[in-house]
Amino acid sequence: MKTNLTKKYVIGTHVMWFEIGMYEDFLNGLVNLLTNIDEDSLYNVQVDICFNMSEVIEKIDTNKITPEQLKTKFEKLTEIFHIKLGARLNVTKHIIEKNKYYFHTDYRRDLNYNYCKKVDYVMWGETDSFFPREAFEVIETLAKYTDEQGIHKYLLSFSDRKMWDASWDPLVHVDYRDVKFIDDDNGHLYTNQAKSQLSIEEMNKINDRAEEFDFSYITNPKISGACLVLSSDLIKFGVNIPSCMLYNDDEGLSIMCQKLLGQNFMQFVCQNVLHIHARRHPQKRLYVKNEDNPHSFIGNKNNNFQEFLKLSKENINKLITGQGKFIEYDDLRTILEKK
Repeated sequence: MKTNLTKKYVIGTHVMWFEIGMYEDFLNGLVNLLTNIDEDSLYNVQVDICFNMSEVIEKIDTNKITPEQLKTKFEKLTEIFHIKLGARLNVTKHIIEKNKYYFHTDYRRDLNYNYCKKVDYVMWGETDSFFPREAFEVIETLAKYTDEQGIHKYLLSFSDRKMWDASWDPLVHVDYRDVKFIDDDNGHLYTNQAKSQLSIEEMNKINDRAEEFDFSYITNPKISGACLVLSSDLIKFGVNIPSCMLYNDDEGLSIMCQKLLGQNFMQFVCQNVLHIHARRHPQKRLYVKNEDNPHSFIGNKNNNFQEFLKLSKENINKLITGQGKFIEYDDLRTILEKK
């Protein structure tokens, strides 16, 4: 039986040009999600997609692909996706041009701000990720409970496979809690680890075993941005990615949750419904000039990115301590131009 939606939603996703190889898989994941709801309920869902052609950090290797070919791929794949779902689904597209300093952190900040008065929930898509097919049913089930209890400001995470240290175990799916996390260069090959690929079909099989949804909650934020769900009231309260954040959007959101909500913070976790976040997808970083790093190992990204990451981490420390002047894109531009 398909889910009838009583709430309004936006699914917002930022797609860098070098992620175009994953984009079709991501859209197939959205089809898997959206065909599980009642057809008339598609009116309750807005899909917002930002295709980022910025080359201020990475340059396109035009010996392999041209900017025009990248845009054409994006447009064609998006059109096919929209045709599959039909006219009831509203899809908004944005294209960021070559010389603009605008990245996924900026997009998600803007997404939260622009939609929090239009929808009940903001859903963060990510190009290397699949929402569970049951996502809307999970949210609607939780919403019925939170509305009854007068709980309006919260996050919802779908569970993941084994990741990082034990502090992340509250977000790990019940089937993967006893798995040992292995953090090495082959992590993308271990299907019981969060960094690896897992097909939509395998995800569906795992989630089909959930006879009812098993919710827990935590009061200290543990935020992995892929497939995160934010209640609009949380954003209206002021919780968003602060403007000082250049790169680490999920960490910035986590800090603001702590600063603004303190002991009143709530993050629900659906422990037996799995989402997929293939952080080491084999097509995650393609066509980057002077770089051969398709799995997107952070240490193998170019020097411009390392400068970008360094400045972002400096801003995180300043946000936590409240000390020092924040670094801005103009500072990054000056550094990159000198290089």
